[in-house]
Amino acid sequence: MLDASFAAVRRFGHVVSALGWGTHALAPLSFRAATYSGVFTLLPLLTGEGRAHHGEIMSEATRLVEAGKLVPLLDARHFTLESVGDAYALIRDRAAKGKLVVDV
Repeated sequence: MLDASFAAVRRFGHVVSALGWGTHALAPLSFRAATYSGVFTLLPLLTGEGRAHHGEIMSEATRLVEAGKLVPLLDARHFTLESVGDAYALIRDRAAKGKLVVDV
């Protein structure tokens, strides 16, 4: 998924991930002058180190969501499993306006 995000990011865009496992090529970001931020969110769960800080981050994210200031950008169109090919075509052609929803 992270490699797909690197390939899909817009010019001068930014990819943020909390699940950056594995080895990933950064060239697609360079070609778009894009940036990447990754947070290893499992560290506090595995070691306890920084757990309180991550709790503060989650509280702030919750506050922003509840205030309507942190809102995912969703395309107005919804798709079914039968029309998922149309959704893929929008992504492939970079014609989607945000994330696409496929109802299952």
